[in-house]
Amino acid sequence: MVEIPYNKIIEFLRGIVPFNELPHEVIGSLPQKISIDYFPRESLILKQDGSSCDYLYIIQTGAVEKTVRKDGVDIFLEYKAENDFFGSASLINRTGPEFNVRAYEDTVCYLLPRETFDELMQNHAGFHEYFALQVSRLAYRLKKARTGIFAPRGVSDTVIFRSDDYLFNVTAGDLVKRKPLTCLPYQETSFVAKLMAREGCGSIVVVDVQNCPQGIVTKSDMTDRILAKGKTGSEPIRTIMSAPVFSVAPEELCFNVLFKMARFNCHHICVVEGKSLSGIISQHDLIILQGSNPLAVINDIQKQTTVQGVARLVNAMDQMVKRLLSSGASSKEIAAVVSECNDHLTRKIIVLTEEALSEEGMGHPPVPYCWLALGSEGRKEQTLRTDQDNAIIYSDPEPGSEQHIHNYFLRLSQGVVSGLESCGFPLCKGGIMAGNPQWCRPETVWRHYFSSWINEASPEDLRNCTIFFDFRPLAGDAVLAQKLRTFLNHNIEKNRAFLRHLSTNALYNGPPIGFLRALVVEKTGDYKNELNLKMSGLVPVVDAIRVLSLSEQINATNTLNRLEAITRKKLLSKDMAEDIKEAFNFIMFLKINHHIMQKEKEIEPSDYINPKALSKLQRKSLIEAFHVIRDLQGELRVRFPESI
Repeated sequence: MVEIPYNKIIEFLRGIVPFNELPHEVIGSLPQKISIDYFPRESLILKQDGSSCDYLYIIQTGAVEKTVRKDGVDIFLEYKAENDFFGSASLINRTGPEFNVRAYEDTVCYLLPRETFDELMQNHAGFHEYFALQVSRLAYRLKKARTGIFAPRGVSDTVIFRSDDYLFNVTAGDLVKRKPLTCLPYQETSFVAKLMAREGCGSIVVVDVQNCPQGIVTKSDMTDRILAKGKTGSEPIRTIMSAPVFSVAPEELCFNVLFKMARFNCHHICVVEGKSLSGIISQHDLIILQGSNPLAVINDIQKQTTVQGVARLVNAMDQMVKRLLSSGASSKEIAAVVSECNDHLTRKIIVLTEEALSEEGMGHPPVPYCWLALGSEGRKEQTLRTDQDNAIIYSDPEPGSEQHIHNYFLRLSQGVVSGLESCGFPLCKGGIMAGNPQWCRPETVWRHYFSSWINEASPEDLRNCTIFFDFRPLAGDAVLAQKLRTFLNHNIEKNRAFLRHLSTNALYNGPPIGFLRALVVEKTGDYKNELNLKMSGLVPVVDAIRVLSLSEQINATNTLNRLEAITRKKLLSKDMAEDIKEAFNFIMFLKINHHIMQKEKEIEPSDYINPKALSKLQRKSLIEAFHVIRDLQGELRVRFPESI
């Protein structure tokens, strides 16, 4: 180990979380305690079940990979690169590493001693919370890797989370289906272009006489570097090839292929045995292989010509969610992808239903309309396929045409609702769907609804507000939704007392925290010893943030987007907003994983979970999340003191 200049360490630490939030004097004292070490590529840094860590490893340059050894198989967990850490779980738990850490490439680390790490954990709450959450997330990934949460029944293959996950059990060699098209560096560009056209290839690898790849040329290279430049095509191909070319061995996993493509921003990678070219892989190959890539799912939805065809894609959407979760995507990212796919699916069903009505002789929509997404769909916080919450608003009809126009949109709504049900979106038990005549109405009626709910604020009105006020336009004329939002904001501004009623409603569901930080669970009934993640964790956050958002006429509907907006308006401190975001994401993450595990076991998804089924760190993180929610509700009581 060698020492390095103190100012370089200070500058480095100030640029990474959570060190950047430590007081300046604390950061200034750390370089004297930190050492540095170098780890050559493929060297083992931490050994699974070895001695407990003496340091927190902070990666200055390079990258490492974490793996778990089970039944003779190395199960990949994650990569860590510059500005990342490892070793914190061992330091916190006082146990040996539960995984191997190996240098993926030549790596330099700053080493923070155990004693210093413990002092920071004890004296700085933000530092403690950050690493507690990080360790909790890693514990979750370890559990998945070891127990095979996502492994299909009857399959014993243990390779990386899912036996059918293309990233982790398909190799580069598996993707090579044909002999690669090649040419020599001195051959003329025009000859190579004809060769590519004859073989129907979009790319060609330039090799030397030993078949070692030197570069690559694509159709776009031909266009951009020959035709667009006005060249004759007599130039040797080496003058327009892209070089150097990146390569992998046939046994490399697809994850490593994708990792290199992303890191070096390349669209093709050569597969070589020794130094000899054996194949070529494109990004398109990986997308086609995955099948449930979000873009691939959306493209497939657009191609469908029947509702039945759309319904057949639902399984691919479920597979996509599982893969996103197993690859470490955040709950926000997963919810955003799910909502985007659901939006495309809904729009497609709307188009197909309009076409069906036209074929029946009912024509096209008689006046402009907008399909509204409500509730969790309106907030883009769906997990898998939740109950339908939707409505239709259409332009006020001319006198005498009201019934005809209402009948058209009711037929349209009922067709779409039925189509969504066939795709696995359950009907709303409360009937809050566009197919219900009450929620398929013109502008004037919707304005009357909103005005009545705000001014009367009965318990039923407030329940409606929590669903309908999260509306967003999903299809059709968005101007109708924008005008309704403006009307809503104006009426709330005229009647600020409404916010106190809404705040009281938001405080109805509290986090299940009892004496001495114990989790409160159901004592009897079907859910004995369980708690409801949605009603006890997510709903209190959604409701509180909605009240604050409406109080400032913020038009966003997504809870985290609302949180960001109200923080900019200084309704909450940045620290508290960050805590709320982490708490919300963590609970959402648990909910998504819980639902997926239930679906794997063919159990109807439920929001109830037994805390004892969680790891110790997960339970601790859940308790901390609930305390953050309690603090948020305290802020709401302070801002609206008359709420009870």
